[in-house]
Amino acid sequence: MRKTILLIGLVAAAALSLGTGVLAWASLHRKSVLLGTPGAREIELTYLARLPAVPNGAREVQVWIPLARTGAEQEILRRQIDSPVPYSVHRDPEFGNDMLYLTLRPPVPQPLEISVRYQARLLGSNGPSASSPLKSAEKERYLQPEGLVVIDDEVRRRAQEATAGRSSWSDKARGIYDHVIRSMRYDKTIPGYGRGDTARACSVGAGNCTDFHSLFISMARATQIPSRFKIGLVVPPESSGSIPGYHCWAEFYAEGKGWTPLDASEAWKHPELKDHYFGTRDGNHFLVSLGRNIQLVPAPRNGPVNILFYPYAEVDGRPFDGVATEFRFKELTKRFAGRPTELRR
Repeated sequence: MRKTILLIGLVAAAALSLGTGVLAWASLHRKSVLLGTPGAREIELTYLARLPAVPNGAREVQVWIPLARTGAEQEILRRQIDSPVPYSVHRDPEFGNDMLYLTLRPPVPQPLEISVRYQARLLGSNGPSASSPLKSAEKERYLQPEGLVVIDDEVRRRAQEATAGRSSWSDKARGIYDHVIRSMRYDKTIPGYGRGDTARACSVGAGNCTDFHSLFISMARATQIPSRFKIGLVVPPESSGSIPGYHCWAEFYAEGKGWTPLDASEAWKHPELKDHYFGTRDGNHFLVSLGRNIQLVPAPRNGPVNILFYPYAEVDGRPFDGVATEFRFKELTKRFAGRPTELRR
């Protein structure tokens, strides 16, 4: 009886402690782990894009917006696109990312807002992870340099040092993961962060999640371990709210285990959870796109995009910044069944 009372008291104290400052974005992953967020939850998530006024004299505006798909992180039960202008949906030929595309000729209706609303089941550890051997073409793809994810002499040196004395892909990947956490610090005060530039990560030793995982992927590929980049959203373990921005993570292919996730930047922030963030699929991740140096369809004039998360726009063939975004979510109480569907207006 005394043990039971003590246990209840400890749980209550922990809950009270967790309740203090739970809205802090930097603690979101840690909070999810400590609260034991279920491996599968159903949510509604809305991706909003707002196109600002375009320059006077512009002749054509093109916009590409990523569209989430079913995968290891989530099952898309419904996808509803609301747009005041016609659009088309395409898929990139290399990674299989879906994207919405529209082209406008000024005057552009103002304000122009496009929303994509998802009903999704977040899978966490319940998500599939193919354990069958990689096909040779897929393996080769995830061993090559990829835009700013370079493989140079410095990357090879670091990879050799981090994997010395290790044999299996999993063991080598763990050595690289530990090296990245030791050699990097999470810092968004130095200009140039967030592009996933491996060379910058090596020289500066600081950045955000994009930079941490680009370094990991470069080093893993230098060691002949297939690895890949994923970017999306972390859905807070609350009933509803907004999400301030993206989060990214990496995966490597482990023999007999398939694609294995890791989150080096969160492990840097919370070293007590370093083992958890190596190999555990987070139940609050919502994947938006896979890969780097992504070929948009139809192809923009300026070639592949470094990372596909925010909308990409061109005005008369020149990159156009300023498309505003907003991300909202709410927990669903009603359960949806059946095959994924897409609704258009």
